[in-house]
Amino acid sequence: MADENIRFFGNSISSEYWRAYDVDKQFKLASAGEHACSEADVDRARTWASTKTPAVAGSVPDASSPYKPMADPYDIRVLEIKPGMDGDKLQGSLHHCSLELTGRFAVSVDQDNLGTPVSYTALSYTWGPPVFEGAILCDGHRKAITTSLEAALRAFRRKDKPVVMWIDQICINQEDHREKEQQIPLMTRIYQNATNTAIWLGESTSDSASAIMLLEDVRKLLQFTERDVDPKEFERLCLPSPDAEVWKALWDLFSRPWFTRLWIIQEVILSKDAWVVCGSDITTWDVLSWACLHLSTCGISRWLTQKFGSNDARMAESRDVCQSAWHLGTLKMSFDSVSVMLFDLLVESREAQCYDSRDKVYGLLGVCQDSDRSAVKASYADTFSDVELYRNLTAHHLSGDPTGWRLAVVFTSVDHESPDLPSWVPDWRKARRTASLGYPTTTRAVYQASGRFKTAIGKTDVVVDSQRPGELRVRGISVDTVVRMSDPFDACHLTYTNPAVNNKALLGLFGFVRQLQDYPGQDTVFSAFWNALVAGKDESGMAKAPSSFEEIISLLMDATTGLSPSLPGQTYSVRQRRPVGKGRLELGNLASRTPGKTFQETETAMARAVTNRRLGITSRGYLGLFPENGKTGDDVLVLDGCHVPFLMRTAGTNRRRLVGECYVHGIMQGEGVENVDRL
Repeated sequence: MADENIRFFGNSISSEYWRAYDVDKQFKLASAGEHACSEADVDRARTWASTKTPAVAGSVPDASSPYKPMADPYDIRVLEIKPGMDGDKLQGSLHHCSLELTGRFAVSVDQDNLGTPVSYTALSYTWGPPVFEGAILCDGHRKAITTSLEAALRAFRRKDKPVVMWIDQICINQEDHREKEQQIPLMTRIYQNATNTAIWLGESTSDSASAIMLLEDVRKLLQFTERDVDPKEFERLCLPSPDAEVWKALWDLFSRPWFTRLWIIQEVILSKDAWVVCGSDITTWDVLSWACLHLSTCGISRWLTQKFGSNDARMAESRDVCQSAWHLGTLKMSFDSVSVMLFDLLVESREAQCYDSRDKVYGLLGVCQDSDRSAVKASYADTFSDVELYRNLTAHHLSGDPTGWRLAVVFTSVDHESPDLPSWVPDWRKARRTASLGYPTTTRAVYQASGRFKTAIGKTDVVVDSQRPGELRVRGISVDTVVRMSDPFDACHLTYTNPAVNNKALLGLFGFVRQLQDYPGQDTVFSAFWNALVAGKDESGMAKAPSSFEEIISLLMDATTGLSPSLPGQTYSVRQRRPVGKGRLELGNLASRTPGKTFQETETAMARAVTNRRLGITSRGYLGLFPENGKTGDDVLVLDGCHVPFLMRTAGTNRRRLVGECYVHGIMQGEGVENVDRL
């Protein structure tokens, strides 16, 4: 068995994909009675076992339950799936093992097999709805399971010999909160010690095989391409034509529920050998991850979203599955050498879903830095709420930072009104409503609202009030007050086709600012307007907006409003001023390659900035973008060490509620605090 496994995994380097694979011959699930341990590992296991007493000896299980108690903190259960034919009922047995020893195996602590190395395959899958209509007969007990798990077990069951797997739904007594709390710290070892991990995407469909084949093709064909690829180039690159049905099949594959799960993050990162299985088709995680990298780098993932996604998906930067899978792949590759803060993982996994909202934190403990892991003790007690967990975690995160960087990360992660949470605590139960202005902190290259105070002070006072745990003391200054606000924008599309009729969002934005004639400082109304539309950033959100955006917005503004100029101080590029037919930039040019690319980038940047935000005007005449739950009378504050300003609402003497981050054109480089000695 050991040599067979070595041949299988060695050959995977050159042959990483099979269609209609035969589980018995090609995908080497761990099998009962077989292991790939070295003689040294076997000796270690026997020596270790000689000092142990069988953990379950003498225990009397509940007559109605297949679960025997686990006394040792390193103990887990593995499921032996009995062989059977396709139509047979599922049957299995639970075995107790220990993960106290490091290595690609567990050690049996069952009375009859104490000290025997046990190989097992870990399963990564989605539970689906909490409807338990499937079943497995486990040690004579009928165990109800979800239909999605039943399908996976039937796919992996062999006809001739038992298979050994670790499956959370069966191997952990889900009705025992204490046991769940004890097993969470073991997740790192469970996946690292597994022989391999099977990622079950679900049963195959008529086109899922072609989608997986396309992943392999993309990995090979685009590995040396580092620029945006126009769909017109697909066939030249030996990719399917843009109209080929396989692209929809790929979109459907990425739309499967597995990609939305929170727990997959640590399952993938911790797994040594991960295989992606969809019905009767298989590929490696590396193939999927690298293909997603190329799809993202070449702009094809963005094209897929625009072609097949809903309006909400097109506007949400964080819902790009390709980017998420690629990012997960980079975390996996760097896991052993890079320590990641739990709070950063929470921000990056904001869209991921789980049934219990406390698992938004617990599901990441296996891959975060040690200091964060030790600060969180998993509890499923009814008396311990997600509110308390989120508050405690945020306070812990802030307490370890004297510079203000973490304060900026925390505050820019707030974009909801959640009455049960302190206003400064992000609500991890909810997906972001907006694309963040201030996260990641690399946006400090774009904004520096606190100006010179970052270096002048050097230390930021952030204190969680021990007497009032829901309150936080920070240092800052109020620089302005909002006096007018537009309605929120739920989506913001631009078009150069009949813009006077179809650019409703742009027309609404124009209608809000058209009464402005002058702007504070050296800026013009038009400069403030176009910068506010994109929050001063490019389409990636990581760099300053290029001047080409100004040209595109100027062109579209006049075509939409029918005016020329549309706003005071409006600029016109050299190309816009050329005679018709002499190289003049016109709407029709936006369908061509280079101007069209700039138009798409402008639209993307505008959608990121404006969606689910309001335009607002302050008492000093500044124009800005504010949270959708902002109100007139809210104040704009600059906080010590924070590179973006924040909208806050008075909540008593020297007390305010955080509403959210904002963009105010004219104070983003520290202008609002130029004449202030201290914050």
